[in-house]
Amino acid sequence: MNRPICPPEENVVRAICSDHYDSEEERISASLFKGKDTSVSRLLLISLEDHWDLFRHNVQKPHRRLELIGEISVGRLQEIGRAYEPAPMELTVEQAPEDWNRAHAVIPQNITRGLANKILPALKLHKPI
Repeated sequence: MNRPICPPEENVVRAICSDHYDSEEERISASLFKGKDTSVSRLLLISLEDHWDLFRHNVQKPHRRLELIGEISVGRLQEIGRAYEPAPMELTVEQAPEDWNRAHAVIPQNITRGLANKILPALKLHKPI
């Protein structure tokens, strides 16, 4: 499926829920980005403030509390992927709107735990509003 690619200057966000976040240690699990088709959302279409409500209504569950939102530019993701050793990777973010989120996008590549651990420190973290 050919989906439009988000440009490097665009910022995306990812919901960080309690299943990927240890609030006592303030540590995010690499599983937040590990794997294929990682969901993100585009700030170009929906503001950060509106993402809080969107994620609370559609991502948060009784056993899975929304803790933070992580923000990163597509370009920074690409830099991290290209610089990753031992296996540089060309990361892309593809537009993939959903009924519940017109700003939904995916990182289609299969991100390893090692690469995910390089992405995590680059996130700008936003606390609940």
